[in-house]
Amino acid sequence: MVRFINRFTNTEMWVTDERKDEYMAAGHLLVANAPSAKPTVEDKPVEKEVKQTPKKTTVKKATTKKK
Repeated sequence: MVRFINRFTNTEMWVTDERKDEYMAAGHLLVANAPSAKPTVEDKPVEKEVKQTPKKTTVKKATTKKK
């Protein structure tokens, strides 16, 4: 199976190896050759998990001013 980008809908589709030439002649693009191909799970860089530390909250004291 080969992945193509449908030239009409710009969506990804799978085609059997026997029909690869037929789809290429119709103008569909191989995913590897497509200029705007979306990255697959294998192509995406692994993002490191960032630990977030809780922020300290400060409590303001209520002040009363005399006039």
